[in-house]
Amino acid sequence: MTEGKRLKIRARDAEDIRTLSGLLQDSLAPVCDVAYLREEKRFVLVVNRFCWEMLPQELRERALSAPDTPEGQAEQDDVSFEDVDDLPTFHRVNTGLCFDKVKSVQTKGVDLKNKDEILNLLTVAAIPGYITLHFSGGAAIRLVVSQIRCHMDDISEPWPTLYQPRHSLDDADKEQGQNTAADAGHEDKSDHPKGEHSEGTRSPEEA
Repeated sequence: MTEGKRLKIRARDAEDIRTLSGLLQDSLAPVCDVAYLREEKRFVLVVNRFCWEMLPQELRERALSAPDTPEGQAEQDDVSFEDVDDLPTFHRVNTGLCFDKVKSVQTKGVDLKNKDEILNLLTVAAIPGYITLHFSGGAAIRLVVSQIRCHMDDISEPWPTLYQPRHSLDDADKEQGQNTAADAGHEDKSDHPKGEHSEGTRSPEEA
């Protein structure tokens, strides 16, 4: 993507969700911009998305390393105009996400009433009947869906930032293993709402 061009993507199957997940990694999701529209069977959120697609390939590969935020610059700070020509810059953009065909929503480690909380989105995973948004700290939002119907739209122009999210290889492998196990558990225990599956999980009404 060139600067100024906005992404608009639709997801209809698990492979599409994997593509979406890569673009959404390390997005910041304010809880105040998260909503389940029950009557419309729709789950929506607005995130502050890091523009991975704007990075050269070598910089994407370097993302699996220790952070190298410039000295004296706080993580996730935006770039001031005088710094743009002197320091390496990356980009973020506001992005809207909409999931349709949502029958119910459950949360783990997420308080939807705490509108001041900001969630750090790590991955989005799909298995038959479920789409799960995994956040840092083990938090998750699970959507029970009849079909995969999702679209992602950038709703602002990208802006420069000095901070590129980084992860160690060990952390990435560990997180992927935890997410896979969690999704498998959701699938295996879906017929037992009062069992271990439901512990630590709340519907939006209970949250």
